[in-house]
Amino acid sequence: MKQIELDGSGWQEPNDFYDALLPQLGAPAWHGRNLDALQDSIFVGDINTVEPPIHISVAAIDTLPQTMREFLGRVQAVFSENADKADATISFSPPL
Repeated sequence: MKQIELDGSGWQEPNDFYDALLPQLGAPAWHGRNLDALQDSIFVGDINTVEPPIHISVAAIDTLPQTMREFLGRVQAVFSENADKADATISFSPPL
């Protein structure tokens, strides 16, 4: 299983999350920066160079603005809703 570790400290907006994650996934330059695109690229596949099984961990989320924590909650929901499609998980430290 591929482990991707991200440091969320300093993130202010969703683009900061995508700036950190997409290169780690080997996403193409044209990859969308929204939850639908993230869902397609991870759970449908054949878009990124890194394919499941993967685990993404995000540290230092306790330093984030509430709007970013809410966004990451939506990211977590995408992973939960698609758990039956691919072995891809995400966790946060501290937990959301």
